Amino acid sequence: MNSTTALLVNVPTLFLIYIMIYFTQALSGKRQFYGISLNSDYFDKEQFKALDKRFKILVTIGFIIFTIFTLVSIYGFEAYIFSSIGPILAFCLYQFAVYVYIHNNVKSLKKELALNICDLDLEKTKVIFDTEFINEKNRIIKKFSLLFVIPVIIVTLVGIYTLTQYNSMPDLIPSHWGPSGEADAFTDKSFVTVLTQVAMMVGLGFVIYISSVASLKSRAKLSVNDIEESKKVHLYYLNKFGITFFILNLATQVMFIAILLATANASSINTFILWPDIIIIILVAIYQTYLYYKSPSKSKNAVYSVDDDDSLWILGSIYNNPNDPSLFVQKRFGVGWTVNIGNTNGKIFFAIPFIIILLSLLFI
Repeated sequence: MNSTTALLVNVPTLFLIYIMIYFTQALSGKRQFYGISLNSDYFDKEQFKALDKRFKILVTIGFIIFTIFTLVSIYGFEAYIFSSIGPILAFCLYQFAVYVYIHNNVKSLKKELALNICDLDLEKTKVIFDTEFINEKNRIIKKFSLLFVIPVIIVTLVGIYTLTQYNSMPDLIPSHWGPSGEADAFTDKSFVTVLTQVAMMVGLGFVIYISSVASLKSRAKLSVNDIEESKKVHLYYLNKFGITFFILNLATQVMFIAILLATANASSINTFILWPDIIIIILVAIYQTYLYYKSPSKSKNAVYSVDDDDSLWILGSIYNNPNDPSLFVQKRFGVGWTVNIGNTNGKIFFAIPFIIILLSLLFI
């Protein structure tokens, strides 16, 4: 990697993260404001708008600071690898600290205003239970679960193939590949190193598979206004999410397969696979963000459910409910789904990605 490549890759990445963070609340739906359940009629009230503006100003200041940090790392110290990790990681930690600060302010403001305003919270509607809807939802989930498992099986088989090629690998094997697909970092060959690389790719493949299925299984919140129409809309979005998850699974697993084959052959990654794959992942992720934003479960008229209770969330971002069997629920702040750490499966699943990454850092 040289200075030009580092600049063209790292600064746009930092800018993309900044844009995503800047508009996070706008994409979070009409049920929570910076991780706090709130009647959306009050989103545009002056006190809450001021906190939203403060968040955006602080995030913008952080983006400017860490962009300068990136440029200094590239041109001042020629630390190209560090410039693609350090500033981005630091910016993510900074924005989370800003979010926690604004979240706590929103929480305090809501508590203060609640002394004189009675409808600040979400309306506690009756729970809607429809067996016909649940059966149709389960049928769709089962269909996509079978599709999702196909690329995972292929990655596992390629991982086994990579291990069988251990004896034919050179003493130095690639451990990182640049934007051109060429290996730009190497490590001494050892069985533990190769096994760790395989375990990381296969393990992440399974994590992505479980995440996709659990996200589709997350709680659907029907509208109190028109239940029949709401069921149709929910099933429509469930199918759309299933298709996008399948494409993301397929594209991600293709990336893992390319990495495993490059490891097995001690070679570069074909750019005709690398870049189209990256572009597909980005485009589908953007479309899925749009679907999530339009999701009926995030609308103002969706029924009240247990995960709308503020007391079950840590900092408005970590769901902790031992009485909820759900593995995943929709995020309060941002786009996507998050793990319920209140049950045993949630705790295990929450820890697995960190364990995989830690082992990879230790052995590669």
